[in-house]
Amino acid sequence: MQRKKLLIIGGGNLCLQVLQILVPRNQFEFHVASRNLEQATRMCNLLRLAALQQNVQARIDCWEMDLTERSIDSNAQTLSRIKPDIILNCASLQSWRIITQLPKTTFEALDEAQLGPWLPMHLAPAYALMRAVVQAGLKVPAGPKTHSGATTLVVNAAYPDAVNAVLYKVGMAPTVGVGNIANLVPATRSAIARLAGCEPVRVQVKLIGQHFFSHCVPRRGLPAQANFHLSYWIDGRDCTDFYTCGDIFAGVAQHFRRLGGVDGQYLTAMSAVSVLENLFAETEVDVHAPGPDGLPGGYPVKVGMGRVLLGLPYGVRRDVAIQLNEAGQRQDGIQAIQADGTVRFGREQMNVMEKLLGFFMPEMKVQDAAGFAHELGRKYQAFADHIRHQGDNHVTQQSIFNRHAS
Repeated sequence: MQRKKLLIIGGGNLCLQVLQILVPRNQFEFHVASRNLEQATRMCNLLRLAALQQNVQARIDCWEMDLTERSIDSNAQTLSRIKPDIILNCASLQSWRIITQLPKTTFEALDEAQLGPWLPMHLAPAYALMRAVVQAGLKVPAGPKTHSGATTLVVNAAYPDAVNAVLYKVGMAPTVGVGNIANLVPATRSAIARLAGCEPVRVQVKLIGQHFFSHCVPRRGLPAQANFHLSYWIDGRDCTDFYTCGDIFAGVAQHFRRLGGVDGQYLTAMSAVSVLENLFAETEVDVHAPGPDGLPGGYPVKVGMGRVLLGLPYGVRRDVAIQLNEAGQRQDGIQAIQADGTVRFGREQMNVMEKLLGFFMPEMKVQDAAGFAHELGRKYQAFADHIRHQGDNHVTQQSIFNRHAS
């Protein structure tokens, strides 16, 4: 069977971690695209040489791609040359983890804005990519019925809970996302197993929840206002409600706390691998993923045979699952995604951005994402430079807010 062509866009840490897992297995024809071709070439050479340590001869082709408005034509030409079966988009103008590098007090203050207000950083490159995909004539599935005829499946790792939902409104939704809800599943299985006194592999779960939920639980347990649905089985027997969700998710935070930041991306990389390796499997495989078919938030899904389908637990309707994730989306700072793709942001979360960064964006059209991303990046850099200059020793959360309160 001929190997599928996998194109990974964005030569950063997540790309590296995914390839570190996949290249030694040598199941794909690998392609890597980055705006920094020299760095991508060095990274791919490292991966080839490392694979050869295990006597695996892997082929990885490198390409230059810059996901901006001015590069859409050239990106479309590159995509036409590669003709990938799968695209994994890892590109973002500013990774979510950047603010975790701030001093603790500063990070905690800025983290109150949640991820929603940072949407332009993730949406702008994804929008440019999907426009190039369309221009290249690569079919992108818009719904379950069209998957079987798709030439290219697009997997998005850049805030897929919201980015995929926005792009769906303008007819350019990626096939599915990775990470977020999927990253919470292993710890949830482990916490249930601990309560049941069994091994985690005997536990299977189906978990519905938006990024806000999957971000909050590992750090603080079950939030006061939690929008999610959890079903679970032990040895194939439905045991849902045997244990309280408070106990389960408290166990996640207390007993299965893990490294975050750059190191924590290993969990996202493994989530990506579980999707990528099974997209064209001969039988469907149960996984979890955000943004399937442009839906908001995360869901249990079935991947295989070139398609992605919802795998909701029995008794949970599709519209109810979407409503749960839309409620989580509001907690994440996105009030609504309108029919034309215009995003309205939550006032509470955007107030944090205004007070700290001097950045305020009540709503955003898809085509304006790049401009807002440029403004946000500039203002964040000025804020971070100021914090580093004055140091965190005498900085309190209140003083940080007071800086822009006037």
